[in-house]
Amino acid sequence: MKFDGKLEGRECVSRPARISVCYDALVRFDWGTVEAQILDVSGKGFRLRSRKELEPGSEVTLEVPKLAPVRAIIRWTSGKEAGGVFAEPAAL
Repeated sequence: MKFDGKLEGRECVSRPARISVCYDALVRFDWGTVEAQILDVSGKGFRLRSRKELEPGSEVTLEVPKLAPVRAIIRWTSGKEAGGVFAEPAAL
């Protein structure tokens, strides 16, 4: 059976495609660094696993070997996994 109706008030917002990666990285804060591994990236953000729990809202710099540092903001955390958005265009 096919549904031909329209869902009112429920817009589907598509997210940018995510690419699974495995990059060793440093997450740099004003107070120091935390080792991490970037697990996936999209055109707007990333997901990572770090050695310490991160704080949502933190402004950080992601440092990946052989690439320019990228400024970002941590948006969510779940234990030692976190996700964020790039504060500037990035090419990871």
